Amino acid sequence: MPDEGNTTVAENLRERRRRQTRAELHAAALRLVRELGFDRVTVEMISKEAGVSPRTFFNYFPTKEAALLILPSGPSAEEAERFAALPGSDPGTVLRDVGDLLARPLEELPFSRAEVSEAARIAEAAPTVLAAVLAGFELLERELVVLIARRLGEDPEAELPALLAGMCTTAVRLGTRRWAQAGPGTPGAAECVRHAFALVNHLVPPTA
Repeated sequence: MPDEGNTTVAENLRERRRRQTRAELHAAALRLVRELGFDRVTVEMISKEAGVSPRTFFNYFPTKEAALLILPSGPSAEEAERFAALPGSDPGTVLRDVGDLLARPLEELPFSRAEVSEAARIAEAAPTVLAAVLAGFELLERELVVLIARRLGEDPEAELPALLAGMCTTAVRLGTRRWAQAGPGTPGAAECVRHAFALVNHLVPPTA
C-alpha cells in the first residue's frame, strides 16, 4: 500500500515546482518585454530565456500575452479532489474554502509586488494583453463553476454554482489588485485575497 505521507509530500513538491516554472516563465517574459518591447518578443524567446521548451511553455500559458500576466491559476487535480471531499456544502462554507484554496499558493509568491505592478502597466498599454487578463479570469471562473457544483452536488449549469464562482473571481481580483497597489510593509497577496473573501463571507456566512 502506498505511503500517504510520501504521496502528499510528492504532490506538494509537484505543485511547488509547477508554480516555480510558471513564475520563471513570467519573469522571462517580463525581462524580454522590458528590453525589446512587447511586439518583438516571441514564445520561442521566452522559452529559451526560461530554459524550457516551447512545448513546456504551452503547458502553462496559451499565448505570450498570458505569460506576461500574474493571474491566479485554477487548482490542480489533487487540490480539486481534496476540496471536493471537505465537509460542508452550504454556500458560505464553500466560499470560505474556495478562498483558502486560491489564497494558499499566494503564500509562497515567487515574484515581487513591483513585477505585478509592471505587468499591470503593460496590460493597460497593450490591448491584446488586457484581453488576456480578462480571458484568464474567465477561465478561472469556469473552472470554479465546475468545482463548486461538484461540492454542492449541483449541475454545473445551475445558477448557484455560477453565482458563487463569480463572487470568488471578483474577490480574487479585488484582493490581488489591493496587494499590487499597496506600498511596502502592507499585507501580502495571500492575506489580501483572504481579506476579500472574508468580506464575501460577511454577506454569505458559513453555517458552521
